[in-house]
Amino acid sequence: MENQVLTNEKFSLNISLAVKSLRSDEYEKAYGFIVEAMRIDPNAPHPHNLLGIMYELKGDGSRARRHYRAAYSLDPTFEPACRNLEQICTLLDNYKLRTYDFGDDAVYRGGKREPREIG
Repeated sequence: MENQVLTNEKFSLNISLAVKSLRSDEYEKAYGFIVEAMRIDPNAPHPHNLLGIMYELKGDGSRARRHYRAAYSLDPTFEPACRNLEQICTLLDNYKLRTYDFGDDAVYRGGKREPREIG
């Protein structure tokens, strides 16, 4: 039981550090945290969602869509991946209109943090 708690904490820490790094445009650093989170829990959708965001921010929409789909495949109820996949497929990669759902309390809209809208 204690081992599982420690594993969950390590996973959450890596996800949080990856989000922080992505928001700071530190993509290589974020990639390291994401890969470590995948190593800890290879069946979690969160790392793939963050890889999708990272690739999208780097201008690689094709890889971004692949990772959003992987996240969706791992857990179709994981709403951040569903939202990100829907937006990248409908907004034609127009980053100014794009919001990024990191799965936390806020979204990024055109590179600016805003509170998550309810509803």
